[in-house]
Amino acid sequence: HLGVRAVNVHWIVVLALAALFSLFLLGMSASSLQLVFLNSTTIENLSRKTKVWQLAIHMPNPPQGPTPPPFRTITYGQPLPGAPDAQDPASTGQPSEPRTFAILHSKPGENPWDLGYYRNFKSVMGDHWYDWFLPIKPSPCAEHDRLDSEFETGPVVERMKREAGIIAPSQGELEEKPRNRRRRRRRRSTRARSGDPESGVDEVSEVNAKRHHRRHRRRSESGRNGAQG
Repeated sequence: HLGVRAVNVHWIVVLALAALFSLFLLGMSASSLQLVFLNSTTIENLSRKTKVWQLAIHMPNPPQGPTPPPFRTITYGQPLPGAPDAQDPASTGQPSEPRTFAILHSKPGENPWDLGYYRNFKSVMGDHWYDWFLPIKPSPCAEHDRLDSEFETGPVVERMKREAGIIAPSQGELEEKPRNRRRRRRRRSTRARSGDPESGVDEVSEVNAKRHHRRHRRRSESGRNGAQG
């Protein structure tokens, strides 16, 4: 009668439910994308910053010297006592060579399967952009066609191998150490010229030591001249 339209209760209920489900889907999508970019699972993400992984990494050339390596090793493929000879093809059908693995530990918070944000996304969603919108094929990370691990490992495992001596460091890493030393020397010399008191502590202490040595030598020479006179 007054020209005021009645409020439709059904639309209010529909909008409230749509907003509720939208917030729920937004939170789930953000959580799922975080796990995809980090290449982690929900359980692993709970202790992601403090998790320490223990990995058994194959050593193609295990150490043969009397000095043991600084990490634990385990060897598989050796015949058990009383079992047929593993090296005899007639007894087992094919020779079995022992394989030695190094037991290495990652640093807290490191993910051995972290390939980087982009590669992590592709390993889950697909190699091509149309696989991201049409998830018909299985994810590349579900193929399990690798011989060293069920999932592809990242730079963390490569660094662990280099530190353990399983693989040789690259040429770029060998050249990086001398370059860093030269940079530190240049920084020290630049800071010493600019008069930075915090960076030039070593240079100042060395100069003071030289001055003290000169004073001591002068005093000793003057004492000798006085005794001779």
